[in-house]
Amino acid sequence: MGRKFGSASERVAVYEDDFIGVCQLLAGSSRWQKFIGPNVNPAIRKYGSKTFNIVSAETFGRRGKLDAETMAYTDKIKPEMVFVEINKGGAETLAVSALHELVHWVSDPPLQGRRITAWGFLNDGLGEGLTQVVTEDIFEDQGITQYYKPVYSERVAVVRKLIERFDVGPFGDALFAGNVKSLQPLLDAYGAEGMQQIKTLATGNDSKKAIEYIDHHRGH
Repeated sequence: MGRKFGSASERVAVYEDDFIGVCQLLAGSSRWQKFIGPNVNPAIRKYGSKTFNIVSAETFGRRGKLDAETMAYTDKIKPEMVFVEINKGGAETLAVSALHELVHWVSDPPLQGRRITAWGFLNDGLGEGLTQVVTEDIFEDQGITQYYKPVYSERVAVVRKLIERFDVGPFGDALFAGNVKSLQPLLDAYGAEGMQQIKTLATGNDSKKAIEYIDHHRGH
């Protein structure tokens, strides 16, 4: 039986109960569940552990991953999922970080070995924004309080604007089933150049301009 969560701000430690609890969140009720569901068991089996790998800032930094925004990373090629501890010697991360990285982990391909299939289309801006949208929606749909400060808020705003127009289907199908062709309606609406503009603005954390572009370029 996994741990139950009341808030995305709760701390997660290197206990099996914590790991199982976050996995249960991931697989639980949300508008993304039908897309995530088929990937959970194969992806978690591939992980091969029942605890989160939480390391010191020094160790995390040596891997070249440490900056003000980065609390964890997932490398699907190696494959590994690594978190930096919140407080020195505490070996704890946050529920929001743990769930966000697990969303990466179960994204296609669930058996790891290569980068996320949809990333070539989404790039970092829409990719991280979509991953955080899924994370927030899971907390929301299960009645769990959101993390007290926004994560990837600019990128999230752009993705939510696109979902408002195209619904979750194309995004869920692309991210979790690897069916990138499901995102064709976006190309039909904005064209290749338009999508590149939206992705560039999202990656540059300029949601205002990206949303203006989405609103004013509904055809090409």
